[in-house]
Amino acid sequence: MKNIQNIDVKGVVMKTFAMLASFYVMFLAFGVMKYSFTLLGGQWAEDLVKVSHNPFIYFFIGLLGAAVFQSSSAVTTIVVGAVASGNMSLDDAVFIVMGANIGTTVTSTIVALSYIDEKSVFMRALSGAALHDFFNISVALIFLPLELFTGFLSNLSQKIAFSINISDMAISKNYFSNVGLGLDKLVKLLFSNLIDYPWGILLIAILMIVGALKLIGGVTKQVLMEGKDFNRGEGFFFKNDAVALTTGTVLTSIVQSSSITSSLIVPLTATKKITLPRAYMFIMGANVGTTFTALFAAMATGTEFGVEIALTHFLFNFLGVLIFILIPGIRKVPIWYAKKLGFMAAKDRIFGFLYLFTLFFVVPFILVWISL
Repeated sequence: MKNIQNIDVKGVVMKTFAMLASFYVMFLAFGVMKYSFTLLGGQWAEDLVKVSHNPFIYFFIGLLGAAVFQSSSAVTTIVVGAVASGNMSLDDAVFIVMGANIGTTVTSTIVALSYIDEKSVFMRALSGAALHDFFNISVALIFLPLELFTGFLSNLSQKIAFSINISDMAISKNYFSNVGLGLDKLVKLLFSNLIDYPWGILLIAILMIVGALKLIGGVTKQVLMEGKDFNRGEGFFFKNDAVALTTGTVLTSIVQSSSITSSLIVPLTATKKITLPRAYMFIMGANVGTTFTALFAAMATGTEFGVEIALTHFLFNFLGVLIFILIPGIRKVPIWYAKKLGFMAAKDRIFGFLYLFTLFFVVPFILVWISL
C-alpha cells in the first residue's frame, strides 16, 4: 500500500502523455508523407506490380514500397487490387508481402537516429530497432526459398481460405475503419485542400519528420531516463517472455501497426529499461498482432483474393515466430546481429545512416530500376 501511495500518479500520466504525443506527431508526419506519395505515385505503384514475373524483384518491390509508404498495409492494398484484376497471381503476390514485411521496419530505424547525439545511447537504440529488421530478414531467408521451390505459403493459404465459408463472416466491414489512431482521416482533413500540390505536402512531411524526431529524442530521454515510475510499468508489461510476447501481440492488434509498437521499443532499449531479449519477444508478438486486423477485415469483405493474401501475411509472421520460439539455437541470431550493428554504428555513427538508406532504399531501388 505504501508503494502505491508513493507513486506520483499525475507525474506518470503527464510523462506517458508526453511520450505518446511525441510519437503521435511522428506518425502523423509519416502519414502526411504517405499521403503525398499516394498523390504523386499511385499509378507508378500500380505499374510496378505489373513487372514481368521475377520473385526476387517482387520481393524488393515490396520492401521498397513499404519503406516509402511507411506501411506494409498500403502495399498489400495495391497487391490485392492487382491480384483481383488478374494482373498478378497469388504466387507472385506472396513475395511482395514478404518484402513489405521487412520494409515496414524502417520506421523504428528512423526513430533510432533521433539518439545519434550520444554514442552509447545510439548503440542501444539502433540495436533495439534492428531487432525488428533482422527478425523479419531471418524469417524471409527461411520462407522465401521454401515458397520459391514449393509454393508452401500460397498453397497453404489457398487451402485454408477454401475451407472457410467467407459469406458467413458476420464482422462489420466498418468496424475496422474505426479502430486505430485515426491518422489517415486526420491527414486527409488537414491536407484535402492541397491535393494539387503533392510536392508541397511532401516538403511539409519532411519538415514534420525532422521536428518530430527532435521532439522524440528530447521527450523520451527526459521521460525514461528521469522517470523512475516507468520501471513499475516496465516490470508489468515485460515481466517475462510470455508477457512481453502477449503485450506485443495485443497492443499491435489494437493500433494496427507493428511500425508504431516496434518504434516504442527503441527508447526503452536506448535507456536500458528493457533488455534486447525481452524486446525481441515483444517484437515477435507485434509481428503476429499486425496481421490480425487485415485478416479479419479481409474475411469481412468476402473477397477470396483478400483473404488469401491476408492469410499469407499471417502465416508468414505466425510460423516465423513459432520457428524462432521453438528452436532456441536460431532464436539468438537476430539478437547477435542487432548487437553487432549497434556496436558498429557506435564506432562510426555515419554507419547508421548508411545501413538505413542502403537496406531500405538504395539496394531495392537499384534492383527494381534495373528490372524495369
